[in-house]
Amino acid sequence: MQHRKQFFAHSVQPRSERARRSRLQISLLAALAVVLALAPASHAGTSGIFGGGPFYINATNHITEIKNSGFTEAIIWNIEVKTNGDLNFNGEFPLVSNGVYIGDQTHPDFASNMAALKTGTIQRITFSIGSSNVGDWQDVKALVTAQGTGTSSILFRNFAALKAAIPSVDAFDFDDENSFDQASTVQFAVMLGGLGFHVVPDPFSNAAYWTSVAAAVNAQLPGTVDSVHLQAYAGGAGNNPCSGWNFSGVPVFGGLWDRDVTPAQVQTTMTGWHNQCGVTGGFMWLYDDFVGTALVAQYATAINTAVSGGTSTGIYNQSFGIVSDGTAFSGGIDGVGSAYSANLLGTSLVWNGVSFTFGPANGADVISAAGQTIALTATQAGAVSLLALAVNGTQTSQVFVVNYTDGTSTSFTQSLSDWFVPNHYAGESIAKSMAYRNTSTGGRDNRTFNLYGYSFATNRAKTIKSITLPSNAQVKILAIGLLL
Repeated sequence: MQHRKQFFAHSVQPRSERARRSRLQISLLAALAVVLALAPASHAGTSGIFGGGPFYINATNHITEIKNSGFTEAIIWNIEVKTNGDLNFNGEFPLVSNGVYIGDQTHPDFASNMAALKTGTIQRITFSIGSSNVGDWQDVKALVTAQGTGTSSILFRNFAALKAAIPSVDAFDFDDENSFDQASTVQFAVMLGGLGFHVVPDPFSNAAYWTSVAAAVNAQLPGTVDSVHLQAYAGGAGNNPCSGWNFSGVPVFGGLWDRDVTPAQVQTTMTGWHNQCGVTGGFMWLYDDFVGTALVAQYATAINTAVSGGTSTGIYNQSFGIVSDGTAFSGGIDGVGSAYSANLLGTSLVWNGVSFTFGPANGADVISAAGQTIALTATQAGAVSLLALAVNGTQTSQVFVVNYTDGTSTSFTQSLSDWFVPNHYAGESIAKSMAYRNTSTGGRDNRTFNLYGYSFATNRAKTIKSITLPSNAQVKILAIGLLL
């Protein structure tokens, strides 16, 4: 079943005068040496967003919105492969022709915009090839059959040129919905892996085909296929990443369509997947539907909350605890002008078997303890885990209360170290050490600062409902998770 109609954004009028940039070519001799065995990537707390025209048409505001949204993967849809091997975005934006990047002729800022995405919460940029339209994958098959994928082939030359021009691209999403030729698809995927890209199958049916493709690719170049985007909407409605989609250890991330589900419904569905089989990622189709609205952050929060088993970013009550390097801000996590570096901390962290997702940098991203009760995903778990710290000195004997749905609760007393001075209290571990922190002027304090992990064992026979924090504003929590 064809599930997508190709999106064509309204074309912008070309400027009457545009400075012509020299075309970027890649040396085939140099490219020949770039054959990388890719290690599997960590996908704890991955939240993806598919989008088309907004990523290149009047893109400045859209790039800012996505990079600060909380999404961790931007999936740029779609890249067309023409019969002659040319690459084109959405049928209206030529990218590469005859081994030369020409995207700068239409949108000079496209490459820099892709790089800018990674200055916020986005950790991974994936370009998607194909759609429900017939053509792209038939063209790939014909080109592989005619020329192969060696360094002189047009596919190799064009994707090498794209790699050189836009090095921020990490992966290619394979949205083949009508060709299904394993031999050419595997050969093409291995070529992309050799250029340094990951490959992500994007199925909604034909599980046997896609699992076979992934296995064949990884047998030749281990780690190339490092995740799967499973469509659980339209033609894939009813798909469940926990059932019928076993990719032998490659994580499967289910996707939903905003047309069908609210953020709350996304969180419920993906929490179910997470609890059922430990799913650690998900994605939304389609950014073009809700660009420029509050739904962008709400959908990101819903996915991050669900796949991390933790709390919603909506409960963060303090801003600028995590700040991008070089950014001026006020207050900070300690109230006097200091913050974690978003560049060092990242957007997610796995500690003690729990996947945590942090709030978006440069905004509300810290829970300042004030005796509040925070709702958790109602589930039976072995422990409630925190990534937390004390500021302005150590904070001893702080009481945390885990509440169950049956009305009972369990109290835990924990001392927390200052982020600069670890005291190694019982029940405390250093979850991450960082070589500097950021200052409110945009500078750095080049000393070591820590984020600590704490875990409170809970009654597995009961369903956890919430956690009540100490009434102490010097206690800061960056993320809460459940050990299932």
